[in-house]
Amino acid sequence: MDVTGSFLTITHTFNVLHPEKLPSAIERYSAEVKRILSVLEGALAGKQWLVGDKCTFADLSFVTWNDRMDMVLGAPSSKPLRSFPNVEAWHTRMTSRESFKRAMQVRDQLMDEQGLMPNGMPKGVNNMAEYEAKMKREEGA
Repeated sequence: MDVTGSFLTITHTFNVLHPEKLPSAIERYSAEVKRILSVLEGALAGKQWLVGDKCTFADLSFVTWNDRMDMVLGAPSSKPLRSFPNVEAWHTRMTSRESFKRAMQVRDQLMDEQGLMPNGMPKGVNNMAEYEAKMKREEGA
């Protein structure tokens, strides 16, 4: 997950957080994420899990990133993994696990206590433009 996590973070930064839209960076890193998903798609062909016949840390290291793939790619979609059916099915197997559901409930509760939505945005803020406007208002106060 070492390099994959880095590419996902960089992609999210250029797609969502960077103050300037840099098309070359957005295209380059979004393409890399799709390449990584293609590699996973092939690795999962005919398999339920990445390693052996049970869910392992290798699988779980991807689940939270895959769960936020719409945000990573900066293109909200109800099915960001649709083009990768093996990855999508694998992700569904992981997010269907009771342990994952419990972990997400705890995460949501902790974020709620901090005034955040599950996607990390403050409550009442729907996108980066609103968040930036909120930050500017708070700076001036």
